[in-house]
Amino acid sequence: MMQQSIYETEFAARPRYTTLADSYTCDVAIVGGGLTGISAALTLAEAGFSVAVLEAGPIGTGGSGRNGGHVCQGWSSDFIKIQKQLAPADADIAWDAGMGAVDLVTERVRKYDIDCDLTFGYLHAALHKRHMDELDEMQSEWEARGYQHFSRLDGKTALDDHIGSNAYVGALHDTGCGHMQPLKYLHGLAAAATRAGAQIFEDSPVQAIDRTGTGQGLKQLKIAGGRAVNARIIMLCGNAYLADVGLPQMTRRLAEVVSSVLATKPLSENMVRQILPTGAAVADCNTALNYYRIDARRRMIFGGRSSYSKLNFRNITPDLRRRMTNVFPILQDAGIEQVWSGKIGITMNRIPHFGRTDDDIYFVQGFSGHGVALTGQAGRMLAEAVIGDATQFDVMSSLTHRIFPGGPLRTPALALGMAWFKMRDRLRL
Repeated sequence: MMQQSIYETEFAARPRYTTLADSYTCDVAIVGGGLTGISAALTLAEAGFSVAVLEAGPIGTGGSGRNGGHVCQGWSSDFIKIQKQLAPADADIAWDAGMGAVDLVTERVRKYDIDCDLTFGYLHAALHKRHMDELDEMQSEWEARGYQHFSRLDGKTALDDHIGSNAYVGALHDTGCGHMQPLKYLHGLAAAATRAGAQIFEDSPVQAIDRTGTGQGLKQLKIAGGRAVNARIIMLCGNAYLADVGLPQMTRRLAEVVSSVLATKPLSENMVRQILPTGAAVADCNTALNYYRIDARRRMIFGGRSSYSKLNFRNITPDLRRRMTNVFPILQDAGIEQVWSGKIGITMNRIPHFGRTDDDIYFVQGFSGHGVALTGQAGRMLAEAVIGDATQFDVMSSLTHRIFPGGPLRTPALALGMAWFKMRDRLRL
């Protein structure tokens, strides 16, 4: 049984939605009640489409309610990997789509009055010179495209105003990124979607897709107990939580990674001022990175333990505590309030995989640990393609995504590859 996230614990009185009781027909049926699916439902409902969202458990049970809460600009990989595959005009469209993700969060928080502790300020932290060189390249590339939110922090003196740690040699301070309570944000979007007319069904797991459906141009999502949702268009928005419903072209291009997060008990105001005085979230530049922030209740939310072998950790708390105290020795005796894990979907090139079948099944997957803002943007892109503007969706779905090698040995091969990157990080090569 999955451990609850700290977000679920502190938001115990969150709204619940009905289970699908009878068969239902709509324009668009969405599998997955996370940030992608709810974002798509909101966009579609506001455009006048009838929409049903089907979630296997309570909404936000998957990655959307189990992440670190970091709200990051851009795509989850170096943009050069996207740019190489596209003509300059299409690369500009892809860039704007990625950079619009955080703007969409800000716009929706304001428009729908969502109380989700949204805070701006971010440190991309360098552990050694190679990382700092990579950050310099990132700053040059982004600023050449007009991004004006970076300040370069070189050396401990420059870092002292933002972080009380000796772990880093420098950082980029980014005022365009930040952090929030993701489950509260998701529920704010869900409330807006239902007000617009979308139907959300919890505890309604989809068991199969019947693509022939009723023979009237409608496909069927089959639910236990003989229930079904009939729709002309289906969206698969479950990412690493789709189970057996994903299409073959999806499952061959996605690998599941288990990531874990620790929340301390609330820290004193003095302690918070010592470790993260400006309230910025932080992620280091390692492949298997540490990422952390102080939340609205002054708890350290620290993530960094990942498994690439599909094995759940038996006791992850000691390792997460060790990682945290390596960065902040002052937290050695901090009390632990909660530890939990969740699944991340990654692609070979760490770029989200967009697609559409000839019979109108849309999908997106593989946010590679960068999804709190991007998932919402991706959901809107899927919805806009259905509504009639497929400009961004068509560019992103044109990108080539390689199949993970290894067939049945894919997971061991992935774990072996990540072991090499982790060794490279440790040796600072």
